[in-house]
Amino acid sequence: MKKRVLLGTTNPAKAGHVRALLEPLPIEMLSARDLGIDIVVREDGCTLEENAVIKARAYFARSHIPTLATDAGLYIERLPAEKQPGMFVRRIHGGDHRVSDEEVLAYYAHELGQVGGESAGVWQLAIALVVSPDKTFSQSGSRRTVFTSRPSDTRIPGAPLSSLTLDPATRRYYSEIAYRE
Repeated sequence: MKKRVLLGTTNPAKAGHVRALLEPLPIEMLSARDLGIDIVVREDGCTLEENAVIKARAYFARSHIPTLATDAGLYIERLPAEKQPGMFVRRIHGGDHRVSDEEVLAYYAHELGQVGGESAGVWQLAIALVVSPDKTFSQSGSRRTVFTSRPSDTRIPGAPLSSLTLDPATRRYYSEIAYRE
């Protein structure tokens, strides 16, 4: 029998990625939509890991089933300090306004073009799992990559930067690589 787990996100790309990663496990991955949950979580933690925990706890409080949530941040080596996305990849104009996938893609393609068209970078990742009101697990890590100003024609809804991100070993766009790969 599969264990039911809620994925605390409304981002279709994150949902697809996590589902693909956990597919071999005896887990039935549910979405907020599956459970009729429609909340906006204020991500006001000081770290990605704190934000992942905040999201997991908020969705757990509504669902009362084990809940997994993630958060990601970004550092692009050739961008100046004031242009570093950090924890605010989608808040390119400051404040709380989140922009569309196409706006994100256009902004970062332009910024990368301004610094020569390519740069090494690091995705910082965090994951949290809440299994009960008093038991939360979390972990963070990072993945080095390469960013280019020349976008792939392949888009993944919810993950616009996958069209600007190259696997360092193969030079393939992440948007063109299947999750299982």
